[in-house]
Amino acid sequence: LFNNGITMLSEGTNFNERVGVKDQAQVVVTNPQIINGGQTAYTLSRIYEQSIKGAIPSNIFDNKEVLIKIITFNIEPNDDKAQQLSLIEDISKATNQQTPVDEADRRSNDKIQIEIQKELFDNHGFYYERKRGEFADGIREKYISRSQIVDRDTFLRLCMACDFRPASARRNSSAVLFRKDNFSRTLSDKNRVHEYFFAYRCYLLLNEIERQFTKESNNPYGVVNYGQALRYGKYAVVAVCNSLSENKALESLEQLVELILSNWLKFESYAVSLPTNSAYFRIYIDPDTEEKQKELNYPGYYNGRTLDEDLAKFFF
Repeated sequence: LFNNGITMLSEGTNFNERVGVKDQAQVVVTNPQIINGGQTAYTLSRIYEQSIKGAIPSNIFDNKEVLIKIITFNIEPNDDKAQQLSLIEDISKATNQQTPVDEADRRSNDKIQIEIQKELFDNHGFYYERKRGEFADGIREKYISRSQIVDRDTFLRLCMACDFRPASARRNSSAVLFRKDNFSRTLSDKNRVHEYFFAYRCYLLLNEIERQFTKESNNPYGVVNYGQALRYGKYAVVAVCNSLSENKALESLEQLVELILSNWLKFESYAVSLPTNSAYFRIYIDPDTEEKQKELNYPGYYNGRTLDEDLAKFFF
């Protein structure tokens, strides 16, 4: 009674009352697409699967109903596909605004996200998760590896890093990232997918390097080797790598990342020395020992207003 039901689009809907059973009918839907109520549909499908396997009683669905609203488009060969997609986006946003939905889910049917999902799979074999949990069945049944899934929050942050805005990429919450003005500014050109994928592979490589230091209790995150690059500065490293790579060839990725990381301690020393970073890095005299002490606020710096410009000045 409290469920808003399921809203789906279709290219054709056929209703037939002549099924030989009293008070029952059949609805045949062509090319359905759920635009609201996906969690409801997924939950019902899992319960149905369990009932088929005998894990729960088969009468679990008896005397239970879920409201379904079907919106049907009469698709003609010469119809404007762009107009159809635009209308679908508008309907999706309107139906999702009736219940609390986060910004990322609200943007999941935007044309640019559909195009990027297709490009990433067709050209690189990765699954961009524009809708939460849309590949959960594939992972659960083990025909999709979790390592093939591209998290949408991380991907959008990397897109911001490609625009040389690593501080914003790290600082902004998911709600801010997917807010219409930020989202439209960051993700607007599907032709940059190759560049974005280069940034994503760079990010994965940094995660691999970070894992090498997990057992080194005296050197977490490889601080001795690379400063705070792997702990707070991944989006900053990606931004520099993306700007320095001309052809985005994945073959040269490891060499490029190693080159940037080898200079990161020098970069952080440079950043600490700048008067413009006094809000993050402070040298003071300890009143008890009368020795110089450093107060280094790296988390604040990598979120802060000076990072982007410091990277540009140091590396370029």
